[in-house]
Amino acid sequence: MRQVLETPRLRLREFCAADLDELAPMVADEEQMRFYPHTRTREEESAWLDRHLAMYDECGYGFWLIEAAGDGRFAGYCGIRPLQLDGRAETEIGWHVHKRVWNEGIATEAAGAVRAHAAERFGLDRLVALIYADHAASIRVAENIGMTREGVTVLDGDAYEVYATVS
Repeated sequence: MRQVLETPRLRLREFCAADLDELAPMVADEEQMRFYPHTRTREEESAWLDRHLAMYDECGYGFWLIEAAGDGRFAGYCGIRPLQLDGRAETEIGWHVHKRVWNEGIATEAAGAVRAHAAERFGLDRLVALIYADHAASIRVAENIGMTREGVTVLDGDAYEVYATVS
């Protein structure tokens, strides 16, 4: 597993298959999946993880595991991925942090670092985030990293606010 980014409090690194043991309980928890269509089973999360591992080879990026810089403890994930949105190719930035680190600025710190890395390393000036309208914490993260509301879209039957930025 390759380290991708480091901030004062966090390290972001590529996922590996063994990370499923930390990831699966987080996405099976109803409280932590409140703003997702449904909780995910271990098998569903294993398939998600496999897609992101393949994305590293295909794109050079994907979603990365967030761990605390001090003790290496799992804190969630954040990263970028290609997305077809309303008939055009976009790059989505996303974040999902473990509830034990909610309200500590972890999502904002990770997303800000990922935004800068996307621009510097991959030349991706435009990123979009898809956020449920009532997910105030994620809206704050998007705004804190310089994104602005661009409109609304429906993806897979769910309505999302579209936040975007151009570096």
